[in-house]
Amino acid sequence: MNTPSTTPPLGQRWFNQHAPTPFKSNQRLGVRFVRDDIAVSVRKSSLFSLGLTTKKDFPVNLVDISSRGLLIASPIKLNISKKISLNLCFADQREFDIIGTVTRKQDGEGLFYGIKFDKVNNHFADYLIVSQKNLTFK
Repeated sequence: MNTPSTTPPLGQRWFNQHAPTPFKSNQRLGVRFVRDDIAVSVRKSSLFSLGLTTKKDFPVNLVDISSRGLLIASPIKLNISKKISLNLCFADQREFDIIGTVTRKQDGEGLFYGIKFDKVNNHFADYLIVSQKNLTFK
């Protein structure tokens, strides 16, 4: 009398595997590129007591970037859920102004912020890929 095997076929065993713990926390949907040819600045708006609005750009260091968002190291403090304006300037002087939301903050040897772009910008996404010279991704 043959008893059915309780072990599923190899294909099903592989397919039903659960991701190891480090991968469960990674919710990125886009490929992250490491780029050293993009200058990034953050524009913060503030209101004076006189009702005047000032805008000041602060340069930040780009850690990695995708078509959906980026990770920066910043000397200035940003609040989680804060909307900010980003200026991304490529080495060939092509610029993109993108609105994003600060989604996470990480303290370490500096302040690191994850920023998600508020809207899909197909022109930016296409240019990000076309202008990539060194295929280093994270």
